[in-house]
Amino acid sequence: MNKRSIILSLLLVFLFTGLSLGQTDNNTSITKAGLTNESLPSNDTADVNASQTTAGPNLNYIWSFTGIEIDPIIMVLNQEGNELYGQAKYEPDGGAAWNADVLGSISENEVTLTLTAQKDKELVTTKMTGIYADDTIAGSFTQISGGKKIGSGNFSALWVSPEVSSYSPAIIEEPKVETPAVEDTTAMNTTAEQSAESTKPASRFVDIHQYADKIQTGVGDISGIPI
Repeated sequence: MNKRSIILSLLLVFLFTGLSLGQTDNNTSITKAGLTNESLPSNDTADVNASQTTAGPNLNYIWSFTGIEIDPIIMVLNQEGNELYGQAKYEPDGGAAWNADVLGSISENEVTLTLTAQKDKELVTTKMTGIYADDTIAGSFTQISGGKKIGSGNFSALWVSPEVSSYSPAIIEEPKVETPAVEDTTAMNTTAEQSAESTKPASRFVDIHQYADKIQTGVGDISGIPI
């Protein structure tokens, strides 16, 4: 009887111990599965946020930049990922117009643009660095020409149209070339010939044909005929 009690006690001990170990393993696997399921939405959200950060805002518009020149500069920007490129034009009232090429980039909300223009036979480069917010870009610029800094200050830009295809460059008037006056050489030659005739010395020879009547008839005074 004692042996049976001991054996039963041992069996009960083993039985309860096995159940405890099995529950622990199940709980661990459930916990691991739960953590894995919870981590999936977090990773998906992180991937979405990362892609949004890489793409940045859309600047594919026609813009009006003020603060760089007296009148606004009109600029069209095309965007491919983080790269920006396009054209710009300046058409002041009563001044010389010019066109320019634009190259830049955007990282999150930081915008960098470089504008290169031909102004009065000089190449001028304007670098702009600004922040995009609320459909505007605001920042500072620096201008150089011939390796020298010629200007700096602040600028602001506001997009005016999403129709980038409607942009057209400024019409540049070609400088007028003055044609030199053509001298009237015919008149000059005639005047020169007349002047030469007037200064030509008298010949010592006489044309006697004009005195032929007097000489042949012997009538009249021929003393006036030159020798």
